[in-house]
Amino acid sequence: MRTLFSMETLSKPALPLTRRSLLAGTGALVLSSAIPGACGQDATEALGHWFDDDDGLPGYQYTGPLRFPESPREDSTILLPDDPYFLLGNYRLTLFAHTSGVYEILSGESIWARLNCGEALWSGENHASVEVAGETLQLVGIDEPAARAATKHFGVGFARYSYHLPHGLEVVRKLSVAPSISVNDGASAFLVQVTLHNTGNVPLDLRYGETTRANYQPILRDGEKITVAYIGNEPRRLDESTVVTGFAVHSTRLMTFPPAGQPSSLEQHPPALFVRSFDKVAQPVAVKNPEGHPSLGVECKVTLQPGEQRRVSFLVGYTRDLAPGALSALTARLKPTGGGHREIGSAFGSSWNRVVPAFATEKDAALRREMRWNVAVLEAMATWRSYYDETVIPQGTMYDYQWGRMMSSRDIAQQALPLCHTNPAIARSSLRWLMKRMVPDGEIKLNDQGFGYAESSPQYTSDQQLYFFLLLAEYLRVTHDGTILTEEVEFYPRDTSVLASGLDHVRRAFLFLRDQIGVGWHGIVRRWNSDWNDMFFWWPTNASYNIAWLQGESHMNSTMLVVIFGDLADQIDAVHPAAELTAALREYRAQIYEAWLKDLGERTFSRRAWTDPSTALGDKDMWLEPQGYALLIPEFPVERKRKLFAELQSRLLAGEAMGARQIERPSAQTGTQAGTRENGGFWYALHGPVVLGVSTFDSATAEELLGRMTLANFTKRYPQYWTGQWSASDSLNSSRLPTGGLSIAMPYCAHAHAWPLYCYLRLRAKVR
Repeated sequence: MRTLFSMETLSKPALPLTRRSLLAGTGALVLSSAIPGACGQDATEALGHWFDDDDGLPGYQYTGPLRFPESPREDSTILLPDDPYFLLGNYRLTLFAHTSGVYEILSGESIWARLNCGEALWSGENHASVEVAGETLQLVGIDEPAARAATKHFGVGFARYSYHLPHGLEVVRKLSVAPSISVNDGASAFLVQVTLHNTGNVPLDLRYGETTRANYQPILRDGEKITVAYIGNEPRRLDESTVVTGFAVHSTRLMTFPPAGQPSSLEQHPPALFVRSFDKVAQPVAVKNPEGHPSLGVECKVTLQPGEQRRVSFLVGYTRDLAPGALSALTARLKPTGGGHREIGSAFGSSWNRVVPAFATEKDAALRREMRWNVAVLEAMATWRSYYDETVIPQGTMYDYQWGRMMSSRDIAQQALPLCHTNPAIARSSLRWLMKRMVPDGEIKLNDQGFGYAESSPQYTSDQQLYFFLLLAEYLRVTHDGTILTEEVEFYPRDTSVLASGLDHVRRAFLFLRDQIGVGWHGIVRRWNSDWNDMFFWWPTNASYNIAWLQGESHMNSTMLVVIFGDLADQIDAVHPAAELTAALREYRAQIYEAWLKDLGERTFSRRAWTDPSTALGDKDMWLEPQGYALLIPEFPVERKRKLFAELQSRLLAGEAMGARQIERPSAQTGTQAGTRENGGFWYALHGPVVLGVSTFDSATAEELLGRMTLANFTKRYPQYWTGQWSASDSLNSSRLPTGGLSIAMPYCAHAHAWPLYCYLRLRAKVR
């Protein structure tokens, strides 16, 4: 057999791991690969610590620097960005709160856009200052002394900055976001509470002001042309407590927008930004900046006697309905339910406690806290999409927050898996979203951009239906809710579609997978020009592209199908009569399993893919993608599973801090360094199935593997990197690289929270 990759090894040799050493044995190796002083501090110094807030919810106190001048780079990408950030949000609001006090207000209900975009397209702009004793102190900004010195707490639904200023003045700024309680709902605004406290011995006359820039900017991928300009209108006062500005839309060409209700990648009617004060002392203000972007905010003047403290509160948010009644209703929803004015926690802490499960039976306090954090992050990331009228969890990271694309349907399905347990309504909404992304022949559109817009693409993936079936099987197993199969749902595009039952969507998706994607030379599932691994579409191969397109096969698709189809057939049979469909699922499953077993032969691990009749990837060196699902096949003999996992331990787990890397010995590829991303990086979405697969024959090792991919383990292994301590990217560089544990993608990828949480829930439920 020929392989398409040279067997160039990474920089460190493979070391075998025993089960006992699985978690503990890599510490020295991992820390030795870290970059001393990369953060301008000792490599062992923590950047902060976890705590439980006043409502018992997880929080993180950040004590590290705001700038990382010696950050490692990968090509031109800075791997440790300045000004670390935390994500707050609900289904109608995404808010990034930076350690400098800067925040970014994002809306994802139509197109992804920032409403207070700064000078850089991927930033926000807001200001807070206090004038006391003739001195003006700036509280927000990466280089402002007060911002650097502030005590910073972040947690479920809040960000809190405490400033100890001259003249005995203490200021606390707290941003609080209320959780969404029901699908598609939520308050598109956040509460700002500012407490001014005179700890000195003399009265203080002071003036406090806080503003945010009104600058609506679509989130676009690098190089995309901006054909529409959004100009802030002259700010106006709606009433004595509210100031607002809308955005005028200017297009550079004719026929920019389609008729109302049809898909569009652009926003024709952006929402308005508003600030509303709760206190008469805090007057709403608006300033028209020289560059043309208004700033909205509040200003107050107070005299504080020694020992006196005063709090002002106001809302910042966006709305598409400026009717007085609508804004009043939005305001009423943001009445605090907890978190007093000097407490560390969200003003809506009691509401968040009703949303985030307690995991009360978990005896490990740190693990319990992390699983609660994972639930809270997924709830904060979940986003209502107006074209579909459904709420889903976006992948986040660069895809949504830097490129403005909800990528991709397979990710939406994976990220909803744990929600089958913690919030079945969102899992159901995600299933409906996937059905509404399906065209009548069963194809599920890959990416969603803007208002239901699915761009044409030369990338034809072969696995979207598999992930839809994976989520559906989990939903049916956990909820026993067969109405998802009888309810009528549209196809794509929704505005011109007819209704069909959920079961009809399942039938069409199955026929697409069986009859259009089909099988190749060896009788296993084809991969078209990519499956999970997008790089198959980009990487050069020695095989004819047309041959690979016509008959190239995916062992990952095949093992996934064998695992998922049997489960799905069982779950459908349990809730709804569909004998012909479930019989067809089982028939095709048996066909693919037989072909995969024949392909496997006496080998100890599965190949990765065939690109022509005699060219295999992963023939001699292991690729991770199909192995986890092979371990999950119920009838695959346990003894063979143990041998497969032993190979996986020595080939892919050895020397890795977080979990198995994707390729045993990757080689250099254009644009993707060996040991990074789809060229040998660590992936939450690939490690998770391994955890579940191992649990079918060794529950203790499965628990150890779960511990590998936790945020707590990342902090232990890479204490100097902030990009994995409270969230992470979809993948991390192999620990064998000098930049091990880092990534070119930004944190807040839902995979980093969904897969550990899902594995935890499955292990605790003992679902096999």
